[in-house]
Amino acid sequence: MSETLPAGAGGDAAAWPGWCCSYCAAPLQGDAHGLVCAREGRWFATQNGVHRLLTQERRRELQPALEAYQRARRDEGWRAERGLPDVPPGHPHAAVWRRRARQFARACALAEERLGRGPWRVLDVGAGCGWASTRLLEAGHRVAAVDVNLDDEDGLVAANALVDDPAGLPRAEADMEALPLEPSGMDLVLAAGVLHHAAHPARTLVEIRRVTRRRGLVVVLDSPVYRSAADGERTVAEGEEERTRRYGFTAPPFGPGYLLWAELPALFEGAGWKLEVHGWPGRVRETLRDLVERARAGRSAARFPILIGRRDG
Repeated sequence: MSETLPAGAGGDAAAWPGWCCSYCAAPLQGDAHGLVCAREGRWFATQNGVHRLLTQERRRELQPALEAYQRARRDEGWRAERGLPDVPPGHPHAAVWRRRARQFARACALAEERLGRGPWRVLDVGAGCGWASTRLLEAGHRVAAVDVNLDDEDGLVAANALVDDPAGLPRAEADMEALPLEPSGMDLVLAAGVLHHAAHPARTLVEIRRVTRRRGLVVVLDSPVYRSAADGERTVAEGEEERTRRYGFTAPPFGPGYLLWAELPALFEGAGWKLEVHGWPGRVRETLRDLVERARAGRSAARFPILIGRRDG
């Protein structure tokens, strides 16, 4: 949401994390109700604590997929809750949150080994309700969050209910392929449950690299990885068929819906990252799991490794 203002409008320069105009990349200045691009005289609203920095064209492009995504998430009972990713045993999504909790704790430990204890400057890309941002803030880090989902129960607005001081978590409606941020401002970029939704994962990793400092990290969690493209395509197709049966329509997907194991090195290294993979099963264990899964379901299930990229220059 943006408007053109008369020349000279605006106030003091916007504070960290260094938001920039989504149209011309100029630094934005803050006023009482939003952010202003002095170069173009363009104004971006701030609503419910979230800067509306997505371009109007991109918002229109994403709207059909976003509405379908939000409807499915509400139907499945996903919502912001204090304490995430820790949930009681009877929680409807307990298994998923347990996996996320283990991965998040392990990823934070791995990041600390590489960056030191911090505090770090962190960008949470595709942050959803901000559960990971909340935990990182509690650990003493400086965190900003971006997403295209502004749902007040499951998107960026929902973070207001999770964070004690919502003003301490800068948030923006923004596209992960065109981050409205100044270069080299982040020590770590977290992409939890989001890279497989990128329409162009390589472009997304290049953009994340742009906003990360030299020797900084990108940490990718909770993205399904398959050895076989056929297994990934079948899983995605079954999900689309189920949504069509349930809702009566098929929305355009955000992205491919999965990553391929064999493509990971080229994907990261081509975007300027030195890749580390943690949590991929050993060959014997993986083979045994494949045999069991193919016998039961006719395909291998996704793996969810922790992917860490260090900016190589």
